Amino acid sequence: MPSWLPDWQKLMADAPEIEVKGRKGYVYLIADSHLGDARAPTGPFFEMLHALPEARMVIFLGDLFKVWLALPKFWDDQIRLILAGFAELRRGGVPILFVVGNREYFLPAGGGGASGLPFDHIVPGACTLRWGARRYGLTHGDIINRNDFNHLKWRRLSRSRWFEWLFRALPGRQAFKLARWLERTLAKTNVEVKSEYPLGEIEAFARTVLGDLDAFFVGHFHRDEVIALPDRRGEFRIVPDWHSRKCLLRLDADGAITHLNFGEGQPGTAA
Repeated sequence: MPSWLPDWQKLMADAPEIEVKGRKGYVYLIADSHLGDARAPTGPFFEMLHALPEARMVIFLGDLFKVWLALPKFWDDQIRLILAGFAELRRGGVPILFVVGNREYFLPAGGGGASGLPFDHIVPGACTLRWGARRYGLTHGDIINRNDFNHLKWRRLSRSRWFEWLFRALPGRQAFKLARWLERTLAKTNVEVKSEYPLGEIEAFARTVLGDLDAFFVGHFHRDEVIALPDRRGEFRIVPDWHSRKCLLRLDADGAITHLNFGEGQPGTAA
């Protein structure tokens, strides 16, 4: 197997386990907001962060902004606004778990720490979440389609040390323009692969990673879908994207999952 193809078994072998404390309240799962896009202004997302009652933990499954270079010199007002929203949740005692997507660069693994990022956990690959007797898997999802060679090669390149060194050395405006240009260029390649929903690859990934987990959650595909495999106990779930659906998932301690819809000015109606 080429070195730039992801090893799904190693992904899970290296996955840290994160525990949710207590049984009261809810864990909220949000994915793929792509903030800064015309369809995803920052205001409604910021308001949503303040309308999550009884939050035990908030999990973001990657692709927070259209492109996010997570070095402070690249932050603009909209980035600072959203990070302030996460920071306010943390001050209220709500842990934040951030799973890195394919549109985030230079996020440190572990916690925010000295970088000033308002996250308790930053996961660059995958992790497992334990809540009482239940265990769940989490990853963004961009490593699932192993037929998308151009993206996987780009992912390996853009996570390299020299790539980060280049962006650290460039002035902020030049580095941000370069990142946008690279993203636009890559979006024009492999169009036939990107436009086809890779169900076969998703099912193969699910069989590899589910194991004894109660469920596995991914984002990335901008769908709202449950994939049940007859030979696996747990379910594989694609978390609906905030970008076009303004929707997220709410998980309780017994494993029940509820959709919350924040569209059309609604304050988070259950569906």
